[in-house]
Amino acid sequence: MNKSGSVSDQSGWAYENQQYIWDLYQSISQNIDAVIFIVGKQDKKIEYVFENADRVLGIPAETFYADDDGEPNELYQKIRKMIREKQPTKREVWEMEGVNQAFSQNMWLNVISCPIKLGGKEKYIFVLSDVTEEHLIRRALSEAAKAAELASAAKSRFLSNMSHDIRTPMNAIIGFATLAEKNLGDNEKVRDYLHKILSSGNILLDLINDVLDMSRIESGKMQIQESRANLFGIFDDLKIVIAEQVKAKSLKFTVDVSQADNPFVYCDEIHLKQMLMNLLSNAIKFTPEGGEVMLSLVQEPCEAEGYGNYVFHVKDTGLGMSQEFVQKVFDAFEREVNSTVNKIQGTGLGMAITKSIVELMNGIIQVETKQGEGTEFTVSLTFRLWEQELYQAKTPEEEENGGEIDFTGRRILLVEDNELNREIASEILLDYGLEVESAENGQAALEKLKSGGAGRYDLVLMDVQMPVMNGYEATKAIRQLEDPGLAGITIVAMTANAFHEDRQAALESGMDGFISKPIDVEQLVKTLKGIL
Repeated sequence: MNKSGSVSDQSGWAYENQQYIWDLYQSISQNIDAVIFIVGKQDKKIEYVFENADRVLGIPAETFYADDDGEPNELYQKIRKMIREKQPTKREVWEMEGVNQAFSQNMWLNVISCPIKLGGKEKYIFVLSDVTEEHLIRRALSEAAKAAELASAAKSRFLSNMSHDIRTPMNAIIGFATLAEKNLGDNEKVRDYLHKILSSGNILLDLINDVLDMSRIESGKMQIQESRANLFGIFDDLKIVIAEQVKAKSLKFTVDVSQADNPFVYCDEIHLKQMLMNLLSNAIKFTPEGGEVMLSLVQEPCEAEGYGNYVFHVKDTGLGMSQEFVQKVFDAFEREVNSTVNKIQGTGLGMAITKSIVELMNGIIQVETKQGEGTEFTVSLTFRLWEQELYQAKTPEEEENGGEIDFTGRRILLVEDNELNREIASEILLDYGLEVESAENGQAALEKLKSGGAGRYDLVLMDVQMPVMNGYEATKAIRQLEDPGLAGITIVAMTANAFHEDRQAALESGMDGFISKPIDVEQLVKTLKGIL
């Protein structure tokens, strides 16, 4: 361009730099992440496609120029149809989606279309950008938000249910304790009130255990610990546990093990009992008075040598479930909503816990139900077998002799920092003829043992969480005493830390046994009897 800046000079400059402009255009078309189509307005013929079409869409520009009606790529056909049919009168923006066989995936494209003039001729321009990743992120966020809303709603229902279910037994405990205090002279009334307080306390404990179990499952802390067990013996134990519940509702309860030949297996007896107990409690809870609950065991052939397939059935003639609720019966915090079921207490966690236990045992749980006719849960598990000869059942004479309890002359050191807990444990122990001395922490217990000398105490009942010196530290200190009579004394943990890892920690610290709180008197006496 010269100083005069004439038109001819400008035209000359443009002509001389056409190659520069074309190279710039080509560079842009090859490197941006948007594919631009230029289409004739009259004939709808694609006049130009950016060369990046192959990279962005997986479809070469030549395919679009060829206008191939038989091209199998769905996304190509959708773009082709859009270009043929769309006649934008102004700038428009929208999204389109299609299966892109070239990339073997669904793709989402952001489309901008508008009318333009090139060289004095009317044309359409379409700009396509790949927004698949953004779309998937938005969808994931939307689904996560929806899942969070559902979880929040479920937990809100759970908290509402828990508030009701905790307050109900608490109301009974406080109410009947108040009535008992006012009627101390009437032994019959007080006895009845105490029985109801105990029953309500057990309901409250079950609720708390469910919540703690669910928490352990979600955190991955629940583990399966196999040991030798007798399935028939487990069924006998379950019959004893639920006998009062069955009697209270006048239910017919039947047990059938006739289709199982070998009950001697390796399994996690505690969790197996918990799982079956959950199913039985549910069956009893939702079966009206006069109904029937059935527990059966079927042993099926197993291809693996040394293993057995066992199918547990828990069937009732109760309320049954709606097909809608069956789909979420194993979801946490869920309870069926109807006027009858709403009157029945529960956390909505029992079935979720049951399913988790079954899955931890590599088993399968199924349910068949019909409203008004009842429900049947089926659990299929595979257990390793062990020799029957290794199992030593107690004879009736041994059971009878085992029932004699005499702790006269035995002295226990009770280590407990909570005054009320000390009082409760002491009263229980004194009722069985034991002499009880107490210490409020591990350090005090250590001093009492050293000052009393070997032989003064037959046993130490040791709490774990205590100030000054906790139970683990105290046990380790006792085991390191120079006097073997003191260092070897039997120490049993009696603690509210009731999980498997707590039991393991107690044993690893040097303790000889473990009893969880709240104190199960029968279990306490059984443990003491085995030691003393």
